[in-house]
Amino acid sequence: MVLVLAGLMVAPPCGARAAAAGSSDCAFHSVNGRWQGSCGRLFDATPVMTLAPEKAIATGAWRKGMTPTAVWAGDMTDDGNRNWPIELEIYPGATGVLRTEYGWFPVSDFSAAASTLRFQLDASHEVPPSGLDRQIVQRAAELLASDAVWNRADNRRCPASATTWSIYCAVERATIDVTGAANHRRPAMEVVRVAVEKRAAGRNYHHRLMDYNNDPSTRIDDVRSLFAEVLAQDVWVQ
Repeated sequence: MVLVLAGLMVAPPCGARAAAAGSSDCAFHSVNGRWQGSCGRLFDATPVMTLAPEKAIATGAWRKGMTPTAVWAGDMTDDGNRNWPIELEIYPGATGVLRTEYGWFPVSDFSAAASTLRFQLDASHEVPPSGLDRQIVQRAAELLASDAVWNRADNRRCPASATTWSIYCAVERATIDVTGAANHRRPAMEVVRVAVEKRAAGRNYHHRLMDYNNDPSTRIDDVRSLFAEVLAQDVWVQ
């Protein structure tokens, strides 16, 4: 199955399961100060989620000038794998975003009572990239300005002290620079993945950004044109 990202048809992340079509009813109940529940069938599984209130989102602001009215963080079971972290942010109008290992997805009709928390989750459409995501891609392009700062041997580990960057690490570093923290499924990273997916059709990469970066046929001009191509797209929302 494919996801829809700002009007683009997007293959699911490498190793990720396909999202179920349509909106899911998510229901949680309070258990010892935490909220436990499910959104039903998602990502070819029926994951159980656990959430607890937090003061702020830990993985970087979503959109410029927007502060959530409520935040929860926790994890989501994933059959056969370790639990994955999740964050839920809610904004005025009972809308928000659920950040997951499989992407960021829009939330609507949020409500919370003494013992029940509910919302609708659209797991078939990832949240489109915002103006803040565009700033991230611009910053990544600035970081990878020449061969001298390009790491041709990416392992998706991005130390804070690094002075060279792969494509993946440049976007991660840029995300921290722009938003204060990173999340490897935020829309900025996803829209770059989509562009690589188109370029690498038929190459059967396992990790798209790492494998494209490390491909002997990839040159710094390809990296620079990749970011330019992404920035030129009409996918950004404010």
